[in-house]
Parts: sequence; structure tokens; C-alpha cells
Amino acid sequence: MAIRWVSRSRLSMQRLGFCKAVLASSALARTPGQMADILRTRLEEQRFSVPYDEALAALLKELDKTTELNPGISISLQKLYIYGHPSMVIPGHPSRTGWLSRLGFNEYVEYLPHGLGLVTGSYEPTDMGLVLSQGLMSPDQHEAFSHPSTSNPLILGLGEQIFFLYNLLAVDGDFLLPFCGELLNRYGNGSFNYLDAGSLVPDLIDDLLNRFSGSAYTQSDRRQLQTLEKAKQQILKNIEGKAEEQGSGSRREQTTIPRLEWLVDIGAAERVESRTWRFTEAGLKLTELTQAYEAEMAKRYPENVMKDAILDSWFSGFVSRAYSDKVFQNVGKEQFLHFLWPAYSQLVGVGGYSLLRPLLLYANILGMNNDQSLFLEYEEATKLLEETYQLDPSLLQYTIDRYNTDYQIRIERTPETSER
Repeated sequence: MAIRWVSRSRLSMQRLGFCKAVLASSALARTPGQMADILRTRLEEQRFSVPYDEALAALLKELDKTTELNPGISISLQKLYIYGHPSMVIPGHPSRTGWLSRLGFNEYVEYLPHGLGLVTGSYEPTDMGLVLSQGLMSPDQHEAFSHPSTSNPLILGLGEQIFFLYNLLAVDGDFLLPFCGELLNRYGNGSFNYLDAGSLVPDLIDDLLNRFSGSAYTQSDRRQLQTLEKAKQQILKNIEGKAEEQGSGSRREQTTIPRLEWLVDIGAAERVESRTWRFTEAGLKLTELTQAYEAEMAKRYPENVMKDAILDSWFSGFVSRAYSDKVFQNVGKEQFLHFLWPAYSQLVGVGGYSLLRPLLLYANILGMNNDQSLFLEYEEATKLLEETYQLDPSLLQYTIDRYNTDYQIRIERTPETSER
């Protein structure tokens, strides 16, 4: 079934960049408690003395009136990256929001990195997690979660924006795409606030329930639908009672205030002022995906639309148009292994095999970063994989993964090289 996350998780999504902190610390923790303690120590409890800056001082004073700020400022690493520091040439995050509270670390490490499929239950990187930690994150970024760095790791680069967009859609696109589509339909390139966004959620949940009720084959599926129904009723109750006016409270309870930092993280929205946003040029182009999603819903079983249509057939072409001004071309048969090789050489495991989906995602990101002007959809890649093997079995080996959801491939050589 396509609905995987409960609604409160959708609506309390914190800063995506903290997933990078989890991966940077993955060798040090095996339980949620250990990971939360490490991140809390590194990002909040550890303090750094930085030069006095009037704007930063005002922000910190607003958070805590008892803060002593002169002649220097003692600040945690996460707040330094959220707010920035001009004289240290550390840029603040564009949204200026999303730092984790003392208790927020526990909820974050239990939820988001696992929910996105980046780490296992014992916090070892998955194949997709390796794309981020081993491929997209530089050594400097790994170090930036221990010491202040001018390369703010909470600001996602182009490749990281594409990476997180893909994984957000993979695990929750059936909610997030219609959510973005409704915001785009109502506000276009105008601004919207957090209550505007929150007011859309009950109807969107209703649509999810209607679309997926026929796909609730298992007891687990039915429990998810029941959870969504309860969440909708709670949101309606909170909207009617104006719960947002009763103090910040727990984010678990503030269902009328959906977190929108993730839209800023992936480059789809920008902050206009406190709690007000608008779509960027890339965000406005999400209309292409939302319209494709609705069109495919009329032709396929709902549970197959996100993976088989959007992610496997539309995604790579979409990001090449939304995140770049260049004209991209499809990878042909003669370019196939050359296109995959730079990504494969970085991600290949001990056994020589790599899962095709994360490999192809990384290859497409490298293709954009390296000005190759090429892209390849997963659906086409599976055809080229089989055709290449049929023409010359000495070039590669492939098999189905143990979950029967992806290919594992091993590239033996590219066409004009000798066997490795």
C-alpha cells in the first residue's frame, strides 16, 4: 500500500539536513537513545564562542531572555547554522527555522532518517543512505556536525535537494504531491502562511481515504486508514478550537501548523517573512508532477502511481527541467554503462553489486553536476540493462534484489575497456 506514514509525521517534518548529521554519526550509535544523545551533545549542548553580531544577538535574546551575549556569543552548532554568522562567513538557513528542541532529538532520530529509508534499525546506512553520506556529502560536511564550518551542512546543495525530493516522494508522495498541487492551485506565485497550508489537510486526507480504501488488503493497511481518519478528526477539532492560539505546545498536537521547512530545503519554496512562504521557480514547476500524478490516477491502480509512473517514468526528466536551464537528452544504449560508471565506482559494495534505483538517482545527480546534459529514467534503465546484457554478457551481471523490488547490478567493464 502506498500510504506509509501517519499524518502527524507528515505534518511535523523537521529540517532535512539533520538526516546528514545522523549519517555522519552512524558509526557511533546503534540505538535511538545513543543517536539522540550524540546529536544533542554535538548540535545543542556543545557551545562555541563566536564574535558578537547584533542581529544574531537579537535572535538569541528572543529565544532566551537570560542569554548573556557581550562581549562574545556562546551558541550551539545548530543555531549557528540556522541563523548564520556574517563575520564568520557562515550563511544562515534561508528559512531561519527548524532547530531541534531538547526533546526533539529523540523524535527526530526515531522517525525521519528511518522513514526516508536512509538507515537501518541499527543506524547503518542503507544503499540509499550511502548515496547521501558517501556520494553527496563531502568530508568537510561530515566534520561540520562537530565543529563550525563555512559550508553550512543544513543548506542543501542541488544534488541533495534532488536526492531528498526523490526520497520524500518515494515514501509519502501520495500525500505530498496533492498537498503541493493544492497550494499551487490556490496561491500560485503568491504567498501563503502555515494556517493556509494546515487548512488544506483534512480534505487531502479525505482524498487519500477515498483513493486507497480499495487497496487496504491487509490489517496493517486498514490500521493506517483508521489512523488517517482519526488524524483528520483531530485536525478539524484543532482548527475549530483555534489550537494554534493556545501556545506552541507539543508539535504532535499542533496539527493545524504543518511544518514547511522541507519545501525550503528542496528549493521549492522560500521564506517571505515569519511563517509565510511562496513557491520558487523550481517549486512552481511542481505543477508538472502534480498534473502527471492526477492523470495517472485515472489510468492505474492508486498504489502503483507514485512508483511506477512518477518515480520510474517522470522524475529524472522533471528535475532536469525544474532544477536546470539546460536542455537534457535521454541516455542511449551506447552511453548506458558510461553514464552509470562514475556513480557505480563510488557506491559499489564489497560483493561488487549495487542497487539500481539509488545508483541511477546518483548517476542522474552527477550528470547534472558534471554538465553532461543527460538523464535516464528508471523504466528505460531496466530495458537498457537487459539489452546490454543480451548483447554482451561480459559487460555486467544483474539479479533481482531479495525484496523483489529492484535490480542489483555489477558492472564488469565498460565497452571499450578491458575487464577489471
